[in-house]
Amino acid sequence: MNVWEEIEVAVVGTGLMGAGLAQAFAQNGVGVGLVGRRSESLDRAMSFVGFELEEAVRKGIFTPQQAENVKRRIHPSINLEEACRGKNLRLVIESVSENLTLKKELFNWLDEFCAPPVVLATNTSCLDAELLAAATRRPERVLWMHFFFPAHKNHAAEYAPLSRTAETGVDTAALYLSGIRKTAVRLRRYRKGGVANIIFTALILEAVRMLDEGFGTSSVEGAGTAAFGEPVQFVRLLQSVGFDLAASCLDSFSDPSAPEHPLACAYDNFFTLPPGLGEKFREARASGKLISVEQLLTPGTTARPDNTPVMELLKRRFLAVAFMTSAEVVEAGLIAPADVDRLCQAAFLWPQGPFALMNKIGLPSALELVTQKMELSHRQEINFPVPRVLIQQAQKNEPWLL
Repeated sequence: MNVWEEIEVAVVGTGLMGAGLAQAFAQNGVGVGLVGRRSESLDRAMSFVGFELEEAVRKGIFTPQQAENVKRRIHPSINLEEACRGKNLRLVIESVSENLTLKKELFNWLDEFCAPPVVLATNTSCLDAELLAAATRRPERVLWMHFFFPAHKNHAAEYAPLSRTAETGVDTAALYLSGIRKTAVRLRRYRKGGVANIIFTALILEAVRMLDEGFGTSSVEGAGTAAFGEPVQFVRLLQSVGFDLAASCLDSFSDPSAPEHPLACAYDNFFTLPPGLGEKFREARASGKLISVEQLLTPGTTARPDNTPVMELLKRRFLAVAFMTSAEVVEAGLIAPADVDRLCQAAFLWPQGPFALMNKIGLPSALELVTQKMELSHRQEINFPVPRVLIQQAQKNEPWLL
């Protein structure tokens, strides 16, 4: 039998996310193709999968035989056309770097090689998936599916139909997300960045701004943990995510060339780094070198003390950012409050989601935190919207219905 006849899902992209996605499907019994441009990148991806499976065996998650079976279900290839010709292929997930030109070219090839019924999905964190669908002759079979790192361990996913996606394509995505045991939230409508990534990027950016203002790493990391009840470590997460992806998201979310985009309208310059820091991000992104977040910070910044009052101040800022962004995506009609909480708990491992946290401290207090952060941001000439839905809920002094 042709090996590609075993394949139901193909993942295109051999970074850590692509490798993790391939493993996520394979360890749930799905035959998966892992497609890259070079043999070297495929070898690295399969080495990553091998290491993760060995770790799972050591922890007793899999037996050696089960781990070997998982690895056998992953079929690596540098031949995109061959991978797309399998007669049992149902879904292709694109997970290459956040480069719009590269992704559009890839979708053009996928449209050429894949049979008409095959659903094409993009895992883009911050680019506009509508532009990728437009690069094909089958926009009704294209949708957005966003996974969280590490994809073979993190159970969260969010997905959304695009403007021309047929419901049958969404059903295919939902079927496979259920099959790999994801806590998958379907958005009511698509907007680039989705929901969880908007909240996540905003919180990481706030951590960077705190560091640039002279607050120490221990204070920032401690405040994140205090705010969300989990060792969040936003500075370390930025290092793990990488400056390339972080810079791509910030550039996309604050794109001044698309003022009609709802994200740009809602947030204005909120996602824009200070000029000096933004230039350093771009330099770090271009160099590809492993450097620490602290190396990017403005030299000569006066160090702030690490103490309990400082940590409480930073905790309030983190909560305000989470409350604002969460309320904004609800106000924009993307999602319901209960689903925001479910997504944040699954993706970030928070014990409680932002709306439950607002209920816990009371809506007037939540609005006060957001208003105080707005005033601070405006002094720094940074936009910080206060969603009307949050104001109205606080005026009623009623908890969110979860």
